[in-house]
Amino acid sequence: METNAIFRKNYGNFRRFFSMLGKADLPYLWIIGYLAASAVIAKVGVNTTEYSAALFAGNVGLTAVVLPYFFYQILSLVLSSVSGLINNLCEARMDRNLRRMVWRKTVSLPLWFYENNNPKELLSRITTDISSISNLVMKVFIPIFTTAYASFVILLKVSSYDGALMWSLVVALPVNILISFILGRLQFGVQDLINRRNAELTASIAERTNNLMLIKSMGTETKESGTGEERMKASYRAAGMNIWITGLAVPIQAIAGVLQTIVIILVGRGYYASGTLSLTEWIAYYGFAVQLTSILSGYCGYWTSFKCAQGAVDRVSQIMAEHSEDLGVGDTMGSPTGGIHFEKVDFSFGAKPLFQGLDLDIPAGRITAVVGPSGSGKTTLLNLIDRLYPLDGGAVQIGGKDTSEYSLASFRRALGYVTQESVMYAGTIRDNLLHGLGRIPSDEELDEACAAVGILDYVRCQPMGYDAPVGESGASLSGGQRQRFSVAHALLKKPDCLLLDEATAAMDIDGKAGVWASIRQVMAGKTVVYVAHDAQTIRNADYLIVLRDGRVQSSGERDEVLASDPFCREMMENGEEER
Repeated sequence: METNAIFRKNYGNFRRFFSMLGKADLPYLWIIGYLAASAVIAKVGVNTTEYSAALFAGNVGLTAVVLPYFFYQILSLVLSSVSGLINNLCEARMDRNLRRMVWRKTVSLPLWFYENNNPKELLSRITTDISSISNLVMKVFIPIFTTAYASFVILLKVSSYDGALMWSLVVALPVNILISFILGRLQFGVQDLINRRNAELTASIAERTNNLMLIKSMGTETKESGTGEERMKASYRAAGMNIWITGLAVPIQAIAGVLQTIVIILVGRGYYASGTLSLTEWIAYYGFAVQLTSILSGYCGYWTSFKCAQGAVDRVSQIMAEHSEDLGVGDTMGSPTGGIHFEKVDFSFGAKPLFQGLDLDIPAGRITAVVGPSGSGKTTLLNLIDRLYPLDGGAVQIGGKDTSEYSLASFRRALGYVTQESVMYAGTIRDNLLHGLGRIPSDEELDEACAAVGILDYVRCQPMGYDAPVGESGASLSGGQRQRFSVAHALLKKPDCLLLDEATAAMDIDGKAGVWASIRQVMAGKTVVYVAHDAQTIRNADYLIVLRDGRVQSSGERDEVLASDPFCREMMENGEEER
């Protein structure tokens, strides 16, 4: 059940978080350069403070004070500019490298990950949340080390005046740690809640804008408008919580800083009054104390920023911790030859078993149709052949060899698969036909493939031909046109094994007949496995497999199964009545 709780289980998983940073390909040489510049700036800062104190004490000697003060101020300005430039370059490189790392991880995740997580919600995680990491490294982690060194240099200088003075500055540290811990804990929880609400809002809007036709046809504009407003209110409430906590954090930190400054002034004034410190040393001590107080207040902000950024990237770190598919591990698969054999295959969707000890054979070089009632496992069968899901048990073999022995990348390249959705990318017709081919076919070859599926006339009617845009997800095309282009793409791949999942369902009767005639011609002597959904489609098969409740009910030559299997007889009778 959804919760508004600020603190949830698994927040602040340091091991997973830092493991992700370790994979981010940080620009270490640039970071070392930044650290070196910061160390020099710390040394220069001490000298600048001492000369400033001498000036305030009335020492205006040109060569002894004024010129060195001017030199260190200019040097500090130049070094600060250089370190700022390096800082920005480091952030830009980390952004680039991290986005590349997360994208590579995203495309290598198994299919079940996207079925268990909302892909539209992941958009917000990938595009927004990961931008926090480079800022976290360069604005929090690195400054922790640079300011720690600056603090050490300051304390070392103050101890040269008097050791007790140094300890008067150190005692403020526990107070800052406590404030940092409390505020960081609160702000992390709120920031994580904000990110979840924003991701839900993004996913909700994206889903509804992609389905506006359905919303309008159903007359649910008012209902969907209300749903969007509820998501926006939830996001607003989370933002309001953050405003309150941030508003409280600022005065708390300010009050702590004021109290520390008062203590510092009183301690320094006592040493000056007793003659232990000269006027110049007292002024310098005050300057150093103010710097150290600022650094300690900064640590409070570092902790808060760290916890907030950790909340922002928590889900990204979870993505990086997921197990990826090993695309390159295994033998390289050439042309798949031989039949497909399922040997005691077990497979489940979550806790629900679908196949238990499934045995079946798909003959090589023939067209095999897989039929059965809804939910019998037809599409899953094709997905398991293409290794889109891992088996729970058993094996799938092609030509007598276990398919798991081949690398996933070479195996999937060797097969052609046209899915139910006939997915197309925003771009041109050419972009979609060439996607994943690994070669650039000539226009004549494109013409041949498109003619085979009856879509060439449409291409030629476009002013830009193959360079005509298809819209987002092929929105400018009909369902049947998308299916034709998907089949044409599969034929351009020239596979020895072709899988089709209701690949002609959106076409009319004549269109189906033409496409299947071309498939039979192009794939002659090769293996074709497809999911059949109607009587006309079944007639294109040489061999039939009937699935029911995750098991093989019938299998064999088409005419034999049609005559003996009650499900097939009913399907054919219904098909004849429709005709």
